[in-house]
Amino acid sequence: MYINLRSVEVIIEKLHQLQTNYQSNKALILTESDLKCQLFRLIYELFPIDNSTFSEEITGCAVHSEVKFFDEDGKLTLVPDIIIVNTENISIYHSTEYVFKKGIPQYRSNPSKNFTIAGGAILIELKFCRDKIGINDTDIISYQNDINKMIRIKEIIERQTSGEEKVYGIFAAFNKTNNGNEKFQEFRQNNIINEDINIFYGTGLVDFNNTTQFPFSNLDE
Repeated sequence: MYINLRSVEVIIEKLHQLQTNYQSNKALILTESDLKCQLFRLIYELFPIDNSTFSEEITGCAVHSEVKFFDEDGKLTLVPDIIIVNTENISIYHSTEYVFKKGIPQYRSNPSKNFTIAGGAILIELKFCRDKIGINDTDIISYQNDINKMIRIKEIIERQTSGEEKVYGIFAAFNKTNNGNEKFQEFRQNNIINEDINIFYGTGLVDFNNTTQFPFSNLDE
């Protein structure tokens, strides 16, 4: 079982590694999708790749992207950027839950997403600020929505499993510059109430004062 705090720590170590890479290669991350791909690349092989799923003859990996979770109304509206799950809790043929029909147990059909993931998870939400002015108040609202989303998923799963399964969350914001860092630290301070939700800040330390946009500005002098 690898849905635990140690796995969370390992992922955060990879986030630090990604920040170091970004500061050394400032064009490494251009979009939020780039950020997701870079982190996915770094953590994919840290977890099982070809382990058995709920159906033992079917194998799969632990790291996935854009997986929908049920909300409080039973609708698939909660979508983290990346998740890590125990592969044995993945089912592609049918649900992991069963009902009795004429006294015989029978697995339920899969929901509309055509697979089921049961049990705990590590949720990762990612944001990338590429604006020169850095992180602003609108960004902070979006960040808070991501935190709230992970808390909702955590509460739903842990309530359904009577606390036997754990859900951990990692929110990571990467900032091209370091502008707005103070706003982010205030946001982090406001969200330290949940020890199972970790918040990471990374910066590329891009300085637009060093721009090469005007290399010919002195030619007429």
